[in-house]
Amino acid sequence: MSGNPIKYPVPPSLAQLGLGRLYANSQITELIPISTGFANSIFSFKKDGSSLILRMPPSIDPALIREVEVMKALFREGIPVPKVLEYDPANENPFGHPFMIMERLSGKNLFVAIEGLNDDERDNLMIQMAEILHRIHGVNATDLKVMKFTTLQSFIDDGLSSIKRFATLSDVKDFGNFDDWLQKNRPTEATYNKAFIHNDFHGYNIMVDGGRLSGILDWNGAVIAEEQVDVAFFSLLTEACGYPELANEFISEYRRISNLELGELNYYMTAIAILKILQVPLQEKQMIETGQMGKADELRTILNRVREGFIKTIEDNTDLSADVLLNTNIV
Repeated sequence: MSGNPIKYPVPPSLAQLGLGRLYANSQITELIPISTGFANSIFSFKKDGSSLILRMPPSIDPALIREVEVMKALFREGIPVPKVLEYDPANENPFGHPFMIMERLSGKNLFVAIEGLNDDERDNLMIQMAEILHRIHGVNATDLKVMKFTTLQSFIDDGLSSIKRFATLSDVKDFGNFDDWLQKNRPTEATYNKAFIHNDFHGYNIMVDGGRLSGILDWNGAVIAEEQVDVAFFSLLTEACGYPELANEFISEYRRISNLELGELNYYMTAIAILKILQVPLQEKQMIETGQMGKADELRTILNRVREGFIKTIEDNTDLSADVLLNTNIV
């Protein structure tokens, strides 16, 4: 099929039509929109009884090819990621729109699943998290078409540029003190632990089934950069969601497995907290403007849950008031 790309977000009727064309000899049932995957239209469905996921990005994007290649490579390495079954990054296909179809992982995201676990199961889960993350960081990504930051300076410059851009877009007044802190406290090149990283490693991207890690989602941002960032992101979100003791257990276990000091962890946790406090309201605004009300509500719920923890991390580490970051002029 050819033609103009589908207006985003993709309506279920067009997803159903595309699946019918793609799998003309199969039975497609239980097509259900999923209000996660904030940059994509995502649906769960069954093909001849098998549970699958259809993901459709907003437009043609080379990042889809890159992510598929990453996931296939990780799947071959035995990393628990969804198996990619079909994909097309262009519009010349049965959907008339870029798409990816993959197996649906069993279980629930970590922050939902953890409520049903006892203390021993939670402790064991943190060990699993540390072990799998260390395995990910050991993946040889030389041949993968991911961004490779050859120096720590370039990686941090890239991150701080994004933070300043979001501060500008949000019209944050008096952001200079935070910018000064981020520049003055940045880790030195000698601390660089260069590795393949997920770059968005947290409980909402981790699936758990029966107390066991069942898979890791969302590899779009994977890069070769500082491995402490993954540890920081997971720890920050876990603590902010109300599990500081589990965050500490995870850090201790990762430190033991990796033999890293993790001496710059507080810096990366602080930078991520600042970034997300500025970024998420802008994402929510964009979702509302494009009619993605369910996803906007989901994102707002997550931010409301973690905001207090993010603020505490920022203020404890910088001695600056986070009120500056909250008083924005997003319209």
